[in-house]
Amino acid sequence: SSRRRHTRSLCDWSSDVCSSDLSDAPTSKINPDFADFCVQAADLDAQSKSTHGNDPQAMSDPTKMKEAWTTIIEASRLLMEAAPLDVKSDVSRMFESMKAMDKVYASYSYNLGEMKAVPEVAEKLNAIANDPDTAKASERFRAFMSKNCGL
Repeated sequence: SSRRRHTRSLCDWSSDVCSSDLSDAPTSKINPDFADFCVQAADLDAQSKSTHGNDPQAMSDPTKMKEAWTTIIEASRLLMEAAPLDVKSDVSRMFESMKAMDKVYASYSYNLGEMKAVPEVAEKLNAIANDPDTAKASERFRAFMSKNCGL
C-alpha cells in the first residue's frame, strides 16, 4: 500500500491536473485567458494516465518507472513554464516537490522493491508529499483550476 501510494504520487501534487475530470471539462467554463494552460494541464493528465496510471508494470519494472517519471517530470516542467502569473509560484512549488521525489526514486534506480526495503525512503517521500507549503500551493492551484479551467 505504501509503495503504491508513493508510486501514485507522480501526480499527487497536482491531483486536479491528474484527475479524470480535467479532460472532460466543458470548454464553456474555461477562461479564454487561460485556455492554453488548461489544455496543457489536460495534456499532463493524459500523459500521466498513459504512463504509470494504466501500466501496472511501472510498479515493478524500474525501467518503466523511470520512463513514467521522465515523462511526467517533463510535462510538469512545461506546465510550470506555461503557468500564468496568478499561479506560477504555486505550480513551481509543486514542481520542485515532484523533482525532489524523483531524486529519491532515481537514487534507487527507480527500483521500488529495493526502496521498500529501506524504511527511510518512505519517510523521505512522506515528508516531501506532506510538506505544508506544497499543500497550500496545491490548494491555491486547485482553486485556480476550478475558477479558470472549469474543474
